[in-house]
Amino acid sequence: MDKFLQALTYLLPQGFAWPREPSSTLMRVMRAVAGMFDELHRFTRAAVAEWQPITTTTRLAEWEEATGLPDLCFGVDQTEEERRYMLLLRLRGPDLPFEDSSPAAPEVIEAMCLAVGYVVTVAYNTPYRIGQRCGTRLGRLDGLLYLTVTLPSGRMRVGSGRVGHRLIYGTKTSSDLACLLNRMLPARYAPTYILK
Repeated sequence: MDKFLQALTYLLPQGFAWPREPSSTLMRVMRAVAGMFDELHRFTRAAVAEWQPITTTTRLAEWEEATGLPDLCFGVDQTEEERRYMLLLRLRGPDLPFEDSSPAAPEVIEAMCLAVGYVVTVAYNTPYRIGQRCGTRLGRLDGLLYLTVTLPSGRMRVGSGRVGHRLIYGTKTSSDLACLLNRMLPARYAPTYILK
C-alpha cells in the first residue's frame, strides 16, 4: 500500500493547498484511495493464481472437470495435493525417456507408471525355444509383459510425517495400476503382475 500512496502523492500538484503531512485530510483520503488500489491489486493476483492449474485451490474442481478427472482408476478419495499432481500430469503428460515414445516400449511403460507413483520393472515374455544360436533371444515376443510392481508401504513414520498428514495413506493398489495399464497399453498386450 505504501507504494501506491507514494505514487498518488507524486501525482499531486505542489502548493499550500496540497499538504503532505500524514495527519492532513488530503493525505488520509490518499491513504484510503491507495488502500483500494492495493486491495484491487491483491484481488487481481489471487484471481490469476486461481486460473493457473499449478496454484489453484477453489477452481480445482473446474480444472478436473475440463480434463476428465478424477481418474476412475484412482478413485475420488485423494488429497488436494494428489489431485493437483494428477491434473498437472494430465495437462503436461509424463516425462518419457525419449520424445516420440511408443506405449509398447518397456522404458516408456516404466516411466508412465513412475509418473503416477509406481515403481515397475517391465520385461517381455520370451519363452524358451530349442535350436537357437548362443546370444540370441530365447523365443519370440508374444505380447505378454511381466511387470514387477513395488507398492508404497503407506504408513507414516516417526520423524518423516507432519501434523495434518494421514497416518495411513496407502491408497495405491495393484488394481489401480491394472486399470491404468489396460487403458494405456496397446490391446495386443496382456500384462502379468508380480508383486514384490
